[in-house]
Amino acid sequence: MKKIKAPRIRVLVAEDSPIVADGIVAILVTARDIVVVGQARDGAEAIELIKRHQPDIALLDLRMPVVDGVGVVRWVKRSGSNTRTVILTIFGGESDVRQAIQAGADAYLLKDASTREILKTIRQVHRGEPRASQRGHGLAPNGNSAELEPVELDILTLIVQGHDNRTIGSRLGLETDAVKYHLRGVFSKLGVRKRAAAARQAIERGLIGMV
Repeated sequence: MKKIKAPRIRVLVAEDSPIVADGIVAILVTARDIVVVGQARDGAEAIELIKRHQPDIALLDLRMPVVDGVGVVRWVKRSGSNTRTVILTIFGGESDVRQAIQAGADAYLLKDASTREILKTIRQVHRGEPRASQRGHGLAPNGNSAELEPVELDILTLIVQGHDNRTIGSRLGLETDAVKYHLRGVFSKLGVRKRAAAARQAIERGLIGMV
């Protein structure tokens, strides 16, 4: 009996930078289970293309002209569309990322994510699995964040602000090696392995206030 192929995942790419958009499309076309159904240069065009094509996934630049990524996510939720949304951003600690997740975005990806990370996230979101991040970690809580100590929360706050270990140590009166030690504890308790993933978890769980 001939095996029936599963329908390909239909993806819309909305990104105002032609270089970034072309790079993402070039990655997507390498996957046999994914097809790009449209490209938009701003949020208003993205909304029109979602209406027209009803893609499974919309990759949305966080900061687009006319309507930004958060605005498109909100429109998708209000419209009742079945399209799932993934935000594209340069830095995962932006307050707008948190707004996008709160508005209903299913995931976010850093624009410099690897081919493997991009494809994995699209497939996970399409399957309705726990939200995937730019490093392939789920958005569902891992570990026990309630165990975070005050110094770990201070370090996490400074990570979200984009500071490196040396600056964090200087601000908190800690040696760099001590910062690294506490970071290992933070990563373990949050169930992550990267700084960006730790920052995302901090924001999404409301562990720290946005600055």
